[in-house]
Amino acid sequence: MKKLHWTLLSLFILFFACGTNEKLEELESENQEMLQKLEMEKSEILKKMEKLNADLAFYEKADIKLNFLSAKMKNLKARIVTNHGDIEVSFLPYKAPIHCFAFIERSLNGFYDNTTFHRVMADFMIQGGDPNSKDKDPNNDGMGAPLLAIPHEFNTTKHVPGVLSMARVSDTRMGAGSQFFIMHGTKSHLDGQYTAFGKVLKGMEVVDAIAQVETNERNRPLKPVVIKTIEIIQ
Repeated sequence: MKKLHWTLLSLFILFFACGTNEKLEELESENQEMLQKLEMEKSEILKKMEKLNADLAFYEKADIKLNFLSAKMKNLKARIVTNHGDIEVSFLPYKAPIHCFAFIERSLNGFYDNTTFHRVMADFMIQGGDPNSKDKDPNNDGMGAPLLAIPHEFNTTKHVPGVLSMARVSDTRMGAGSQFFIMHGTKSHLDGQYTAFGKVLKGMEVVDAIAQVETNERNRPLKPVVIKTIEIIQ
């Protein structure tokens, strides 16, 4: 009887030990899988952190360059030479650096030469800078744009007489083109909705004169108001 008892006990211990070993092996396998998964996740996190650090370094450098450009542009002015006289404007590079840079660059490259102020509304604004206005078809004026748009830089500058601002299409998801306008009146509904990037320093009387020219039903001057060139000066 004792022999049978010990035999049964031995079998029980052996069975229990086998079961325990199997369980331990199963747990060890699960632990290995979990460790591998954690290592993969750690590797992914490290890669993302590396990319994030690289992006931060890039933007820090870009910010330094933008601040440097803004400081340089602050000392520049533009002289808009028209067949009605000259309009001199200063820039707001710390509020709209990309717009200021684009306007200066286009002016230096002659982009605006022989375009017109194709849309004129007294007590509102005069609008120009459309490359389409260089051709002989007045019906496409206001529809032209450069190949690349620039991101909006809406800011706190008020749209009061003399403010230089960038035109845009109604969908704000699309960037600004090359068309700009100079305010002749005060329109608060434009504030924060259009990018103001400059102000008239001299020649507001020229803006007044252009705003008073005779126009058709589409606010296009009957006699072209030509932007002969835009000079960038110190």
